[in-house]
Amino acid sequence: MALLKMAKNIFTKNESEVDSSPNLTLIDGDYHSDSETFSSEESNQYTEAQNEIEFLKKKNQLLEEENYRLRDGLTKIQKNLADSVGSNGNALGRMRDVDKSFDSIKRDSEKVLQSVVDLKKTVEATNQCTTDIDEGANSILQAVKGINEIAFQTKLLSFNASVEAARAGEAGKGFAVVAQEIQRLAEATSKLSAAIQDRTSNFGKISDDLKVASQQSLDGSEHIANLIESLDQLISETIAHNKSSLQDISATNDEIFMSLAKLDHVIWKINTYLSVIERKPAFKFVDHHNCRLGKWYYEGEGKEHFSKLSSYYSLENHHAKVHNGTKKIFDFLDSLEENIDKVIEGSKEMERASEDVFEGLDSILLEKKNVS
Repeated sequence: MALLKMAKNIFTKNESEVDSSPNLTLIDGDYHSDSETFSSEESNQYTEAQNEIEFLKKKNQLLEEENYRLRDGLTKIQKNLADSVGSNGNALGRMRDVDKSFDSIKRDSEKVLQSVVDLKKTVEATNQCTTDIDEGANSILQAVKGINEIAFQTKLLSFNASVEAARAGEAGKGFAVVAQEIQRLAEATSKLSAAIQDRTSNFGKISDDLKVASQQSLDGSEHIANLIESLDQLISETIAHNKSSLQDISATNDEIFMSLAKLDHVIWKINTYLSVIERKPAFKFVDHHNCRLGKWYYEGEGKEHFSKLSSYYSLENHHAKVHNGTKKIFDFLDSLEENIDKVIEGSKEMERASEDVFEGLDSILLEKKNVS
């Protein structure tokens, strides 16, 4: 019984205590310690217990070293994922700026297109005016020809009146005066007609030139309108593709971050168990507001892009329980033997909550995909 008591004590002691266990000496077939004497059977049990302790020590050392290597490897992956999230975040920021620029270009393009359409309408109206001017100039020229014809007939009438007045002699003097007046009127009409013709002789050419220029402007405005319309269509398609790419990259970035958050929790649990093995904190404990997931949730992109989702709010309680479970374990690192049940309880709380966090992150991603 004394041996079993000693073995039990040895199992509950740490390494330094094991090294200081009593030395045994074989005397007359029995093992003697500084304080007790054991039978051969008890000595064999004690030796087996020591061997088992040595095995457990080596096994514990192996697992401890492996956990450290696992933590180091996962920490490197964690850093790579964190860097990827950071790089993707920067790329997303630039793409969002480009998206805003495209939206601005699209609005400006629509304004330019509307201006060209208005210009086209103005040129069409101008073109119609040149046609009206051309028709008016032709009418004036036709009128001038009519005036010239009237002037010619008036002169002929005046000449005939003068001839008849000369034949009438003294009796035709009054008629001769009328003939002279008609002659002056005809000459004045001819001069006025010549002046009008002189002024309007270039109207035809000017009108033709204006009509050609107006038609060229109309053709040019139609060409510009077609180009801008094509550009506007291209910009619209580019914006659509860019928004689609932005959405895909954003979704990928979300998935990477969720994986990083899961990895954070795996490393958190490994560090927690290493703390139990070492009987001291293996990492700096923070509450659920100040870890990476907490900052994402309360003040980062999580709040900005996911806070409208119903699944977002279910994550908070589970996340808090993970940290609370670790906190319970940390509270008893100095007294593991006496409070091992409470440590196990904290561990179970941490593990259950961690699984709920994983499911919560998956639910957030799924809900966002369905909403999008």
